[in-house]
Amino acid sequence: MSESHQAVKSFFIFSILSALFALSMFFRVSNAVIAPNLVRDLSLDAEALGILGGAYFYSFALLQIPMGPMLDRIGPRMVVTVFPLIGGLGSFLFAFGGSFPSVFIGRILIGVGMASVMMSTMKIFIERFPSEKFSTLLGITISIGTLGSFLAASPLAYFALTIGWRTTFILAGGVVVLLAFSIFGVLGGEKKKEERHIFKSSSKPAIGIIQSIRLLLGSLAFWQVGAVAFFRYGTFIGLQGLWLGPYLIDVKGYSPVQAGYSLTFLAIGAIVGSPVAGRLSDRTFYSIKGVTLWGLSLYSLSLLSLIAIIRLKSPFLDGLVFFLIGFFCSFGMLLYSHAKELFPVAISGTVLTGVNFFTMAGGAFFMPVLGKVIESFPRTNHAYPPQAYRLSFLICFLGMIGSLVFYAFSKKEKRR
Repeated sequence: MSESHQAVKSFFIFSILSALFALSMFFRVSNAVIAPNLVRDLSLDAEALGILGGAYFYSFALLQIPMGPMLDRIGPRMVVTVFPLIGGLGSFLFAFGGSFPSVFIGRILIGVGMASVMMSTMKIFIERFPSEKFSTLLGITISIGTLGSFLAASPLAYFALTIGWRTTFILAGGVVVLLAFSIFGVLGGEKKKEERHIFKSSSKPAIGIIQSIRLLLGSLAFWQVGAVAFFRYGTFIGLQGLWLGPYLIDVKGYSPVQAGYSLTFLAIGAIVGSPVAGRLSDRTFYSIKGVTLWGLSLYSLSLLSLIAIIRLKSPFLDGLVFFLIGFFCSFGMLLYSHAKELFPVAISGTVLTGVNFFTMAGGAFFMPVLGKVIESFPRTNHAYPPQAYRLSFLICFLGMIGSLVFYAFSKKEKRR
């Protein structure tokens, strides 16, 4: 294959995977903006809304357990084709659902479908690109994919107002199905770099599934990375994906569209922060753990503004705070790079999905738990009091501080 043809093929692979990841991000956080629609159309309270928001993460997190061995043994092509088709079906079911059980099952299937996207993308990067470029490539991909979070803010609020949230999810499901068939075709016809390497090197015995799992679970560093991944993403997605929207509406008096505009700054911060984090770790400080630790420490500090130690009365200041939250939280994507460098490349799929299990489990945990906390306060005129939200934000801050202290003593990566 000529270099020009290979470059074009790589571009299409990168583009399709980025688009799938953008839709995955869209589905993750979409409930924040359409929460009033769901409450109105399905008669949900805060606790039920939290469970529905977490449904995506229940299935997503559980699928990470078999996803790693599947990627290591079957390869990413079949995995990243079949699972998104299930996600498209879930989007259709969610759109047509007329009751809590039906939309809950739809969200579960969406989570199943999107569970393979980012891990397959990372596996492809490991197979095709040098290790020292992994963080940079991952940062760019996440930056592009995070456009899905942007689409799930004010654009989703606009579409929900004009064509309706149900039609929006029908269209999203159709795009997912189209991309799934596209990636199957584009990824075919070439033997993987990692396979060629394995065939050439028979001196290193293969690592079995049970052995690789034992290797992970027996490593303190894996648990330290996993703990901060759990709290970092769980707190962020709990805020971005659901509770910051109702907070802005109930406490700040924003309209759903205004809340959507404010939430876009979270996405913009993450879009800018991911490639910056990758560049800093790969080209500036040459330290994945150091950059991660500093970035997530600043993310934790940025959460303090939500607890109303300093009351912000300007939409501009709200937007600035949301930008900083998104920017510094995006440094957490380096946790995948850190974990990858601590274990043999032969089990990279298992390692990455292990970290992703903690990541998605955080989302599955925090959305309903924060909903339970908020629901424990009495409502006034269908709105929850400021104290309800501030207590939930305080829980997020304390969780981040505790996990960062644990992570600070983890083993530093060894660059291959």
